[in-house]
Amino acid sequence: MNLEELERLYQEQAYTVATIELESYLEEHPAEAAAWYLMGKCRLEIAKSAEDREEMTTAYQTAYEAFSKALEYDPQHIQARIHRAWMGANVTNDKVTETLEDCQFIIDQGDEELITKALLYRFQIWVLQNETEKALADMHRNLEIYQSLYNDDLPQLNVARFQCYTRIGDVYYHNENKPTALDYYRKAFQCTVYNNRTLSTLHFALEMADYDFAAEMLHIASTSGEQEEEDMLKILHQVKALLDQGVRHPALAREFCWGTIDFWHQFYGEDEAEGTLEQISTGKRFIALYPEEGYFYHFTATALFNIGSYSESLPYYEKAMAIRPYPSTIIRWYYAHYKTHGQFPDNWTDIDYPIAYDWYSAGVVCNELLQEEQSSGTRQILTQLKKYLYKKAYALYYPYWYENSGSSYAGHPHHFAMCCNNYGITLFELNAYEEAIHIHSVGYNMSPFWEQLESRADAFHQLGKYAEAVADRQMILNTFISTLPLVYYVSIHERIIEDLTALERFDEAMALYNKILTEYEEWITNDMEELEEEEKEIIIYNIDRIKTGRAFIKTNSQDDLHERIQALEKHLEEKPDDSDAYFNLMYLYYDNAQYEHCIGAVNNRISIGGIPKLPLVSQMKIYYFRGKAALKLGRYEAAIQDMLQTIEIMSHGDESDNSPNNRCGVYAFLAEAYLGMEDYDNSLQYANQCVQTYKDMNWSWDAESSAFYYTMALAQEGKGDVSACRKTIERILEKDPGFQPALSKKAGLKNSSGLFSFLRKKKD
Repeated sequence: MNLEELERLYQEQAYTVATIELESYLEEHPAEAAAWYLMGKCRLEIAKSAEDREEMTTAYQTAYEAFSKALEYDPQHIQARIHRAWMGANVTNDKVTETLEDCQFIIDQGDEELITKALLYRFQIWVLQNETEKALADMHRNLEIYQSLYNDDLPQLNVARFQCYTRIGDVYYHNENKPTALDYYRKAFQCTVYNNRTLSTLHFALEMADYDFAAEMLHIASTSGEQEEEDMLKILHQVKALLDQGVRHPALAREFCWGTIDFWHQFYGEDEAEGTLEQISTGKRFIALYPEEGYFYHFTATALFNIGSYSESLPYYEKAMAIRPYPSTIIRWYYAHYKTHGQFPDNWTDIDYPIAYDWYSAGVVCNELLQEEQSSGTRQILTQLKKYLYKKAYALYYPYWYENSGSSYAGHPHHFAMCCNNYGITLFELNAYEEAIHIHSVGYNMSPFWEQLESRADAFHQLGKYAEAVADRQMILNTFISTLPLVYYVSIHERIIEDLTALERFDEAMALYNKILTEYEEWITNDMEELEEEEKEIIIYNIDRIKTGRAFIKTNSQDDLHERIQALEKHLEEKPDDSDAYFNLMYLYYDNAQYEHCIGAVNNRISIGGIPKLPLVSQMKIYYFRGKAALKLGRYEAAIQDMLQTIEIMSHGDESDNSPNNRCGVYAFLAEAYLGMEDYDNSLQYANQCVQTYKDMNWSWDAESSAFYYTMALAQEGKGDVSACRKTIERILEKDPGFQPALSKKAGLKNSSGLFSFLRKKKD
């Protein structure tokens, strides 16, 4: 094997195979530094994953020797030197001289990023050698380099600063200079508030009686959701003990109360009524001690709010709002006011509050309240407030990650991504699809998870960007299959098939259709048994949707339309009450000129019920298609009733439902149906509405124009106004010379015109 192939084995993580091949390679090329370097990397990886200590030690030793061999043949091999320096600082205990030489060599090369690594490794050697001043000097120098290196990348700079300040603090701590150590830990925390040292530093701050710093860290520990329950309970009980012993500190007391909310039963008891009284008692005790701190009013109010005593909670929330509201105060006060007075306040308070996660968390609370409300008006108002809360969080997160400003309280990438997902969903609910796509894209780039892609795909779908929606959902299936819940695995297939069909990518849609239905029979039905009943029902619903979606997956078969009809009819044998199947058959029967069957499918769909719960456009289509089928069968009165019903439904819709295009189509069919009834006045009325719509919208002539103008001509003829009829026919042929019905009518008029008609025409 050549070196490139050996490198490929390393990249594929076949470390053991690579070392065996490298041994053979090095027998033929013993002086090739690159091969020794690769051997060192493979041995290093084997050591890191070794389960046996002796095996690990041997692998580390051979790795170090391999890097040394690489440097023997190429002293300038900088990566081999960096790896050996790392091992000298972190693995071996007897390579101090070599490690210091490696570090100095790296520093002398002048590459700032590599210098920071060398200084870190040398710092670790100095610490082990009790060379405190040298260790501190190297870490302070690193701080200066990082400031230059990451000047335009605040998140990266803050992470680097955190590591430097923490290491400096550790040096002072181990040298018994605890006050100075705490100063550096405080600096480290401000650089990266979400870190892996929070709990240990929090215990240290309490030990040093620095309660301001302890309160800051306790807030982050309580809200980040990343600490073990046991650890959080331990620290909260420690804080409680201090407060019970008489420590007076409003911020520490506030964060204790805040932290207990997630451990309600552990602090307030299993009984809800007694626990609520205990929480209220705790809140009132702290109100008496610290009347200037608004959170204790919020805390007391929330105990009442959570048991539905909104009117009792409201005065406390109003007091909290007057002193200093928190984001979650705003939503609960707003909602409690609505529940107490039957209407929302005129507006909510816009506050300057610096912690992004707390704004995000308040948005989650708002969404939970919104889910309990049935009134569309109430839900609309709460959705606007939810948007405000998420937007406030986003406005703190975004500058930190993209504009090099702000504080590390916005520095948690996954929190930011979750905020983007919820904010994007809220924008989707408000029909702001373009903005939702942008927000989801920001969030996905920050911390990729499948829910973000699914939400973005929904927004793409609503904009008619089906290819983009398909790409997002296929990315979910390709990348997140191991974590994707089964219920979403099925529903995502259904949505992809729908959008592929809309894109007329029928071969892909058919392949996916066959794949998921085969999987349903082979393994999905078995795996479903482990799910909750609700999830089972969702999967069955989506499988049924996939089966009925076969209606629109066209194939190259000569009997394609009949095959699609058969597929749905077969499905109805299994599921005779599947409303979607009847709805889709409505289209197919009409396309296949089976108008009686089309009417029957619509009637079956109506008999199943739930029509008012359907989207308005679906309600419209039900009566529209039945009306068109009746018109084809010459049942003009039935057609008129269905078309008028369509217009009535349409009038309650938004711009897309009640569009001029939709109305004009219905007017044209009404004109035709009234013509069939020989009600020429109404026929002309609706035909003229078509004409007026085209004028108002400045639309150019098209096939539909020829059709409704022809209906108008026949109505004019029916009223005996042959002259008007002739003019209309001439207008049609002027715009559409090949329109056969008009050509035939013109010939008929000419043959029946006679001498007097000719004289009238000449006189005109």
